[in-house]
Amino acid sequence: MECRTDGTVFLVSWSPADGFHIDDDVTRGPAAVARLEAEPGDDDEQDDLRYEIRCAADGPRARVVADTDDD
Repeated sequence: MECRTDGTVFLVSWSPADGFHIDDDVTRGPAAVARLEAEPGDDDEQDDLRYEIRCAADGPRARVVADTDDD
């Protein structure tokens, strides 16, 4: 992740935790908000993890956001 001089964020690369994969629907930027979703394996009952990444004064910050899908 990198913050650009215009205040936008750009996802340079990402790597999911063991047992997760990154959904194809990634908003890598540059944009005010970048987004990605980590999905568990097919046999795993864990919820998807959705992330929003924004630039703060001290660099990029990621936060988990609520999953609004019913699937």
